[in-house]
Amino acid sequence: MQDLKLNYDDITIVPEAVTDICSRSQCIPYDEDGYLPIFASCMSSVVSIENTGDFNAAKIRTVIPRSYSVEERLKYLFKNEGNFVAFSLNEARDIFINRAEELEIELEITKRYVHKYVEGIATDMSIRVCIDLANGHMKCLLELVKELKEKYGSSMLIMTGNIANPETYKYYEEAGVDYCRVSIGTGNVCSTSSNTAIHFPVFSLLKEIYEVKKSIDGKCKIIADGGIHGFRDVQKALIYADYVMIGSLFNKAIESAGKTTYGTFYWNVRGKKIARPLKTLFYFGREVPKEKYGEVMSLIKQGKLTVWKELYGMSTKIAQSLINQANSVETKKLKTAEGLLKYQKVEYDIKGWAENETDYLRSAMSYTNSHNLNEYKESQWVQISKIVYNN
Repeated sequence: MQDLKLNYDDITIVPEAVTDICSRSQCIPYDEDGYLPIFASCMSSVVSIENTGDFNAAKIRTVIPRSYSVEERLKYLFKNEGNFVAFSLNEARDIFINRAEELEIELEITKRYVHKYVEGIATDMSIRVCIDLANGHMKCLLELVKELKEKYGSSMLIMTGNIANPETYKYYEEAGVDYCRVSIGTGNVCSTSSNTAIHFPVFSLLKEIYEVKKSIDGKCKIIADGGIHGFRDVQKALIYADYVMIGSLFNKAIESAGKTTYGTFYWNVRGKKIARPLKTLFYFGREVPKEKYGEVMSLIKQGKLTVWKELYGMSTKIAQSLINQANSVETKKLKTAEGLLKYQKVEYDIKGWAENETDYLRSAMSYTNSHNLNEYKESQWVQISKIVYNN
């Protein structure tokens, strides 16, 4: 019989017997670039070019989804700082290998380096490419990564995945992948596992991949992608992962890219609360303008307004259609969906969520005697029989 494999709900973190940390302020919950170890997922109902600044201001990196045209994504790729841009496997091969000379990719990279040198910008000058696909176990993906690394070297950082076999990490390291997305079928709106039976319980998967990474002194960063249902899951994932990728939780932020719909907005008419959804829509607009975020969040907290965000997986037919439209692809038969569509209530803004996560992570680090994220690795944990949290 195989060893029992565990998900986040099956474990809880144990504090050190004695810690030398007197205040959580002594704990540094940021990576070497000063960002939280978190990526906002490349889902078009979560991230947009427009809201990337909101995530970055909260010290969270993003991955721009494929629902923008290739031209828009390339323009962003060469100008942005620190965020990744998603391309399909075929797009990555076509753009960066087959049409690289035509599109002057190497010239654009050179111009990027020159600009940063002249401006004295002391940040990583690499362009950041996410090869975005569901099945990261394909040999053709590994061959493409090797080819890209041979051509561009360290001037291109590559994120790809997803994988759900610990041994695959060795092949990623050998190919030159910089960031590996881990987990299949655990996303809030992903139906891959329920339909294909492909899955590996995520906490055990992270643990075993981390052990492989240590055994070969791997440099490829591990990203826990999917299955994050709250703050505590982030803290659990970071025991073995270098980063956590979040989709559905960020969809519940007022700034998220999900389509907005309204519930109740009460107006006082002769002392009575009357619901006026059409007036609400007229007042705030279909997409809440940034200058009204504060007002909207205040009404939500008072219980006077409910705002919903549309959330869908990137293999749903909605997402497939958006990608085809953005890239002027002729209408064709869409693939069978392995994703879901749902609506979530807006609960917070990105800044507030990030501030909470920063404090919670610092607190977890103080309990485990971890001054930084490296020390937090391999924090003690125990398996539990059931969830015993208050919420």
